[in-house]
Amino acid sequence: MDNRLDVLKGRMSERLITVGESMGTLNFDSFSCTADVGCDHGYVSMYLVLAGISKSAIAMDLRKGPLSSAASNVAEFGIADKVQVRLSDGLLGLKAGEADSLVIAGMGGKLMLSILEKRDITALGIEAGVLQPQSDIPEFRGYMRGRGFEIVDEHMVFEDGKYYFPMVVSFTGDGKKYEASLEKLVGELAVSRDDALRLSDEYGLYNILRRDELLKSYLQHGREVGSSIITSLNKDQHPDRFREVATELSDIELLLDFFD
Repeated sequence: MDNRLDVLKGRMSERLITVGESMGTLNFDSFSCTADVGCDHGYVSMYLVLAGISKSAIAMDLRKGPLSSAASNVAEFGIADKVQVRLSDGLLGLKAGEADSLVIAGMGGKLMLSILEKRDITALGIEAGVLQPQSDIPEFRGYMRGRGFEIVDEHMVFEDGKYYFPMVVSFTGDGKKYEASLEKLVGELAVSRDDALRLSDEYGLYNILRRDELLKSYLQHGREVGSSIITSLNKDQHPDRFREVATELSDIELLLDFFD
């Protein structure tokens, strides 16, 4: 019995396993090849191949150290014929038609945006993937919408005291699923479309609609932090910051009421 996938999962963090599993939720029988940017130890590339989610993968990193580690791991698991290790600055080392899917996980949001800006994703032939920014998450979601990249799902993870938001993205989608889900949120929360977009960018449209328990705890934590901040602010001396925190707290209360 081939237990390589179980062995690999024993080495992976819950965050990386969720990234891999999220790729499997896309409506593809199997991807042909996945570009794994910032691959580190190569675990996600290996997971996708061993789980049958992608027939092959290109594990890419701009650092030689992680690539050497990835190459050793790939060889250990006997899949060097399916997982290629490549030195690359973002997607600059990827040729058009080499990959039909993409994973970028564990980087700052602004860095990920710069990677996406430097290459034409659809011209490369990439149709879908999973993106997991570590920071600037509302701005990242807004960028996806602005570029016409459709977030079709999200799956929250809480690990080592931090919340993560892997996003399942269609780069060639028509946006219909997102639009329908957004309209549903407008109706269920009784808010305007603009407010629904703002809340979706901040917390994740699908996380809200499914009433994700991790989102609930994230909101409760945000309420504690926001309440502490606003009590220390002088409304007259810092009117903009006071208004910003007050709006955030109002949004949090609205969503927590939606959970109840």
